[in-house]
Amino acid sequence: MRHSIRIRAMLVAMLLCFSLPATAHHGWSGNTGGDLEITGELITGVSLSGPHGTLQIRDADDNVWNITLAPGPRTHRSGLREDTIPVGAEITVIGERNEDPDVHEAKVRRVIWEDQVFDVYPPQ
Repeated sequence: MRHSIRIRAMLVAMLLCFSLPATAHHGWSGNTGGDLEITGELITGVSLSGPHGTLQIRDADDNVWNITLAPGPRTHRSGLREDTIPVGAEITVIGERNEDPDVHEAKVRRVIWEDQVFDVYPPQ
């Protein structure tokens, strides 16, 4: 009987350990510094690898912003793919900035390039 309880306790502990990274991944944690709209030059193209898509832009003040998009499949469904926008293009991103004003980072809902709008997190 004791052996059975130990095995169950170990299984529960293992399940909890595996579920923590999944729950910690999602959300806007750290990007709660307020709404943001930035226009700048795309300096690192769209990447859809990893848990979220990413890109980098340089704003008019020469700051390089690390931009987090939706997860790859969702970003892809919005029409924004790795080869859609050429490096050097001027784009606008709309989302939430990092809560630390010294960190140039944002998680965005929308990317605008020329006449194309990519709602990676569509309005509800």
